[in-house]
Amino acid sequence: MVKNFEVIDHGIEHTQYFQGCGVSFSPFTNVVTGIGDNPAEAIDDCLEQMATNGCDVPGMEKRILEQEGWDIMPTTPDRQTIYGDIDEIYCHVSIRWN
Repeated sequence: MVKNFEVIDHGIEHTQYFQGCGVSFSPFTNVVTGIGDNPAEAIDDCLEQMATNGCDVPGMEKRILEQEGWDIMPTTPDRQTIYGDIDEIYCHVSIRWN
């Protein structure tokens, strides 16, 4: 079960230049980074990775919305709108958790 978590929106980056995200000097012990055309898709990718690694993620979307103060998952900025079909440029979002 996910107790505490943090959502980090890294913005739109070329994957070659993305610096990554870790847990050093943070209160968290786990991290995943997701990619997508927009933050909503990247968050979904994070949740899929968490579930694949055995993490209990039911209810996480609702918890993320509440913690971030959103009504819906953000679909902007959208990398397709900004960059078109350029490969390897994606929205990166990380979730750190305990």
